[in-house]
Amino acid sequence: MMSSAMRQLEERHMASKIELMVWSNKMDLLALSNVKGEVTLHRLSWQRVWTLSPPGEDISVNGIAWRPDGQVIAIGYSNGIVLIVDVENKDIVHKNNYSTSENESCSISSICWLEEKSSLTGTNCSNLIQENAADFLPRLPPISRTFGSINEESNENLEDTKKVSCQKELNFLVVGFTSGKLFVTVFGLFECGIIHLPDDLKSNAIPVAVEISADLKNIFVLVSNGNCLKLIVYDSYVLNSYCKEIYALAYKHGQIMSLMDYLDNTMHAVCEAYENILLLDMESKLSHYADSMPEGTVSADFLELLMFGHMTDSLESFLLHDLTDKGIKKLRHSIELSHSNIQKLVLKHVQAVGQSIAFHLSELKGMARYTERFQVLGVDEPMVTKSFSEVGSFLVKANEVLLVIDESMKKYKALFKWLYDVILRISDDRMPDMQVPGINEQDTRFIADYLYNLEGYNAKSSKKHCFLDHLGQYINDEELTHTLSPELNLWEVFLKDNPCIAANQAIIPRHDKLSLTQQHNKLKQVLKDAFSNPQKAIGSKISVASVTNLMGVSCLPKVSITHLFEKDKLILVFLPHLNTTSYVYMDIIVQEGNISKSSIYFKSQDINTGYTVVDLQIYNKDTISVLLQQPGESRNSVFVQMSMRKIQESATPADVENFVDGITLVEPGALRVIENMVACRLAVSGTRRVAVMLSENMHKVRTYEMEVEEDEEEEDMETTRESDSSSLHQSI
Repeated sequence: MMSSAMRQLEERHMASKIELMVWSNKMDLLALSNVKGEVTLHRLSWQRVWTLSPPGEDISVNGIAWRPDGQVIAIGYSNGIVLIVDVENKDIVHKNNYSTSENESCSISSICWLEEKSSLTGTNCSNLIQENAADFLPRLPPISRTFGSINEESNENLEDTKKVSCQKELNFLVVGFTSGKLFVTVFGLFECGIIHLPDDLKSNAIPVAVEISADLKNIFVLVSNGNCLKLIVYDSYVLNSYCKEIYALAYKHGQIMSLMDYLDNTMHAVCEAYENILLLDMESKLSHYADSMPEGTVSADFLELLMFGHMTDSLESFLLHDLTDKGIKKLRHSIELSHSNIQKLVLKHVQAVGQSIAFHLSELKGMARYTERFQVLGVDEPMVTKSFSEVGSFLVKANEVLLVIDESMKKYKALFKWLYDVILRISDDRMPDMQVPGINEQDTRFIADYLYNLEGYNAKSSKKHCFLDHLGQYINDEELTHTLSPELNLWEVFLKDNPCIAANQAIIPRHDKLSLTQQHNKLKQVLKDAFSNPQKAIGSKISVASVTNLMGVSCLPKVSITHLFEKDKLILVFLPHLNTTSYVYMDIIVQEGNISKSSIYFKSQDINTGYTVVDLQIYNKDTISVLLQQPGESRNSVFVQMSMRKIQESATPADVENFVDGITLVEPGALRVIENMVACRLAVSGTRRVAVMLSENMHKVRTYEMEVEEDEEEEDMETTRESDSSSLHQSI
């Protein structure tokens, strides 16, 4: 028999009011949220692991849920944002924003992380998905602050930033909103459906708790419309019949999204590598000079200087006072460094991650061709093929960037050498022969071609602009102004000469006008579209099976719910009326639809009054934890562990009223008085054998170890008394 003894561990006074408390069932970790919207993670010893600030001002936490393996935690905010946070370092693994225009006025009403418990998936998925990427793909190199690869070995798994590689069983994050919608995601990432309440409940019912049957055949949603508590049972047979396929699809989605995270970070590094103040400043000076001159004058003046050695007074003044020899040297070094960093990022990072994404999409395409298993889930082969083609187009554009860098560096090298020598000759007052030694015919052609395309117009401002560099247009989120000549790419020449081959659907297209950033955005959108069909397909197959009226309530009730796989029963315990001498209601619902009910009250020694039931939670499959308050002015809280078996023995059919004194259902001494604390809330974890209680003023938190030996509890109580006595004498 389980011991009802408990030992106090820690007591802390919190600076801000605590609102939510949730234990991890895998580790001795407690998540707390306060009125400021902060979430704090504490160990059992009360060592603080981290604190996470809210994603904005005046935002509160509406729900917290741990993933079953305890490695990540989901936090739902009042603005409709759900963050998936890495427990180890509080990194944001994933962010879902449900505050769309359709749902923006609604807030999160419930959030829970459920898992299947009948081993439907597990290692049996090996026939659908195999972890063989490491056999064919090299590890992605970390990105250093200098935008180069870090040579040292890194323990970070860059291919699994979404934390899915450790997921061996199906689990579902379900987020309910006051609008009556429930969003279901696998692993907290892959959206596999939106559950709608029945039409007659949409306008006024709020989901307050969700549970899924261990075999995934049913989803149970407890809703309240303010005066009645209802249980809606959804037929989710699609989750049971296609659990392996859903697991494989969600797993592949997580892998691809992890790689897209890496690509996003790489593209961010590319943009940072190009953000060159010297280059932008030089372009600004040239553009200002061009704006003060007639159209075409700047290019003509520079070309005349190159070919004949003559320059105008305005050009001479510009070279001496605006460009300067030191400015040219700094600009040359800056451009070489910037282009070199971008070249490394494209070669070592962009191409590597692009090939990895293509590898996983090819596996997804194989799933799509397994039509008898995946077509019903909405996996569309043409859409996957389009995604694969877009990855190819992105890699083609990345290769185009490399060609532009090669061409630009040749022109820069010749141009800056020529300009530097010209400025030196001007400053030394040596003007007889401006033809600079060392510039051969090829360099002259490079410089002439560069100067010829120097002037243009800024599409945003419609003013004359000098384009000192053509690489920057590939970083901007707008179409290219200067496209690459097809003659520079032998493959393009070959396709031009063989149009019959170019028309083949297997040929990856090159989009002439798109920048690398635009190509990246297009890839993200097409991948999003590829995984949007399964959400609609799976969600459409989840339908309402039954709606059961449980009982009347006066407000949003406190609820705890679990499904017992061994007994095929759904256990509901709820408190319909708050802050009153109330009953605890327990409904036992058998899968066939039979319902039994037990209404429990707690009678105190004073025959005229009873204990006030404050909070409750299912401790484990055999026990329910209940928090009571003693009547009278000198009230204290009372904690009791109740046997679920004894409650079931006292239960009667739902249509028969029965009221049971809970005192008669517990062992003698099972009511534990919480000394020197009036608690208003509790949170328990049967797997970790811990409990936490929150004081009535919501500032004091006290943690307990459960199921300890009786002698350990007595020793702890004696230590507590001695400590209190010592503190009293010191105060006197």
